[in-house]
Amino acid sequence: MWVFGYGSLMTDGWEKGFDCTQRVTAELKGYRRAFNKASVTNWGTRDCPCPTLNLVPEASANSLGIAFEFTEVRRGEVEAYLAKREGKNFKLSNLEVIADGSGAVQALVPLYAGKNIIQSHDMRTAIELACHAKGSSGKCSDYILNISEQLKMLGINDPAVTEMREILCKAPSG
Repeated sequence: MWVFGYGSLMTDGWEKGFDCTQRVTAELKGYRRAFNKASVTNWGTRDCPCPTLNLVPEASANSLGIAFEFTEVRRGEVEAYLAKREGKNFKLSNLEVIADGSGAVQALVPLYAGKNIIQSHDMRTAIELACHAKGSSGKCSDYILNISEQLKMLGINDPAVTEMREILCKAPSG
């Protein structure tokens, strides 16, 4: 069984607790990263949500991330962990990814299906929220800069993350 990570799942070492047999770069076609999931607890509040990463469908897009392989006997444990970690508003979708060295594989991909979506596609609005939002896990701007750094360390250049980081770093409060 495979799991595809596109955010914090890529780098925090969660997979070690489930005897991951392989960890490789992978590509998910037909989706792109977007900062449109409103974090209202960890990185923001209801009054000032933090725009956090989500994947949105777009036919011509692709997202690079990390694919983790586990033995089939660990499936139940891995799925239960992901369901708890990601929360009730994430659906574990079975999608095809292209895993380095293994080709096309079916992988579980956590996709947000809740109502906390930032409807505005205006980058100015997203940056304003990112500069001011703060939640139980810290400042939204730190979340964005950390995601950007994680992708950089993995050699992944994502346009949405790069643009958000560049604008955030130029913002007066960023």
